[in-house]
Amino acid sequence: MARHEVVIHENTGALRETAPYVGSYISKEQVALAGFAEAVGAKCGLPAIQVIAIIGGAFDAIAALEREALVRVRTDIGVVCGVITGSFPSADAAFDPKRNALELALRLDDALRLDLTDVTPTIITDASLTKLRVDNLMDLEEERPMNLIHGQHAFRVAGFNMVLSDEGAEAYLENALGTTFALVIDRIVTHQLFEAHTAELLPAGDYKFVVKSRAGDAAGPLQTSFRKVKYLRVEPPVPPVNPPTITGAASQGEEDGVIDAPGGAIDVTGTNLESATSISLYYGDDGAPLENMTHWTDLPATYDPESGILSTTEGPDEDAPDFYGRVKVTTVGGSADYPVRYSGH
Repeated sequence: MARHEVVIHENTGALRETAPYVGSYISKEQVALAGFAEAVGAKCGLPAIQVIAIIGGAFDAIAALEREALVRVRTDIGVVCGVITGSFPSADAAFDPKRNALELALRLDDALRLDLTDVTPTIITDASLTKLRVDNLMDLEEERPMNLIHGQHAFRVAGFNMVLSDEGAEAYLENALGTTFALVIDRIVTHQLFEAHTAELLPAGDYKFVVKSRAGDAAGPLQTSFRKVKYLRVEPPVPPVNPPTITGAASQGEEDGVIDAPGGAIDVTGTNLESATSISLYYGDDGAPLENMTHWTDLPATYDPESGILSTTEGPDEDAPDFYGRVKVTTVGGSADYPVRYSGH
């Protein structure tokens, strides 16, 4: 069973002589009207939106009655009546609009309230409280202002009892339409601090950062706490692209610089060859630059990250038109070429 917790504090009210200390119940869960309407609709066979309309209409009618004169309206679960919120410095103090408000409240029926008659609450302090709380977010690269997320930068979340290992616990962003967006939890420092970033780059706008947790109380309700945040769409920096270099090229089994034509597969070694998909062969005069040579053929190639070798799946299938030539590799960072001589024709 979930723990029912109360905080004890000094009574400063009119009854402080007879009750010097009073307890405040720690509320850990709020049932949203949509969820309540869905549960009611499942029992009575109505869609949730119709249940909400009925409840809303009933309370509008009660509010109209209360405007004429304060009355008590009894329902199946309790009494709807007017209450004044806030405090008064003395028993004869006037109503202060800055401190007080006249509102409608639903006071639960005795049958419901007495369900907790035999439950002994746990007196707690801040150290033993099992209530979830989210306080603020701070971008790790741009620390100020708070509660502002810069794209997919990592941010730090501070709060209380944010136990993400609880059953059903999660953290996410939610937009005004109720769409949720996943987060990647980078590091959990304590139950009061963790680091995360958005799984994808999101549109700029206003969001709610939501944490769901049982606050370490395994039998307790799944609590929800949130903080309103702003999200800036910050494009990630484009990593620098380095041009390729070739340090060796040859048919497999041949010494460096020798290409069998016709022959087997060709290996090219060097740096920054990862994005290459083919090897081009050129022919021409010995020692001539690539621009003075003639393009002969292109062979599909695959890069092996373990060996660092770019290899064709097959070799040239006919005699080379000339004895000398060059191999050329093209990547996203540019191109490079290397002198070779053809053998076998």
